[in-house]
Amino acid sequence: MAFEAKVFKVLIASPGDVEEERISIPQIISDWNNNNSESSNVVILPIKWETHSAPMLGDRPQGIINNQIVTSCDMVIGVFWTRLGSPTGSSESGTAEEIEWFVKNGKPAMLYFSSRAIDPKKIEIDQYKALQDFEKKMRKIGLTGSYNNLADFREQLLRQLSINVKNLMDNNPIKRPSQKEIAEKAKELNNIIKKDSIYIEDYEKDGKVKSFLVKGNTSIIKDDLRELGGKWNKGLSGWIFPISKKVEIAEFIKSNS
Repeated sequence: MAFEAKVFKVLIASPGDVEEERISIPQIISDWNNNNSESSNVVILPIKWETHSAPMLGDRPQGIINNQIVTSCDMVIGVFWTRLGSPTGSSESGTAEEIEWFVKNGKPAMLYFSSRAIDPKKIEIDQYKALQDFEKKMRKIGLTGSYNNLADFREQLLRQLSINVKNLMDNNPIKRPSQKEIAEKAKELNNIIKKDSIYIEDYEKDGKVKSFLVKGNTSIIKDDLRELGGKWNKGLSGWIFPISKKVEIAEFIKSNS
């Protein structure tokens, strides 16, 4: 029999080394819907970039994904194992950038870190270290989950989904602060999330973006940035470049991060 229901869109965010989890999450959400949708009048819709985004030019890839799917979702489920992912030019990785958006906008972010065994021959040391640093940062701003195997992950997520769905149903997932508090919190979160990392940030002046900044822990590459044409701006706490050099500098940071 038909019934009316409210639909919440849940983004599935992860690097490429947790394919089993990415396959399992829509199945877990389907199980939740089968058990709860009719009684709660709620349906959860899983959203993945590979099934809900389309090719488009005119922006960086992650920016397009953000506009097409991320900003329309109500909650995010993030899963990690050995990798954090590749820098986007604005954040440490695409997955990290997606999660940052949910945190800044007061929407539920459910993060899980796998503790299952790792084959030492397959691990990328730089990626694993970046992931460990990211996990420490996330623990400073909230509660994260961990799991030992796929069965453990399925059991936890199926049970814990109900908690955040209830918050969404109450239309108050996180206490809404004032606009001033939101701005201050966003600045604080940026400092925590991006501390010790190197990232790119557009610089707007007179309503136009004609340059960008390289910020963060740039001391180890400051000589290279100077040789590439960057100028240190003390007031902005970053190296400033003309926008025409953005691709070149992004590639340099990616290869040296």
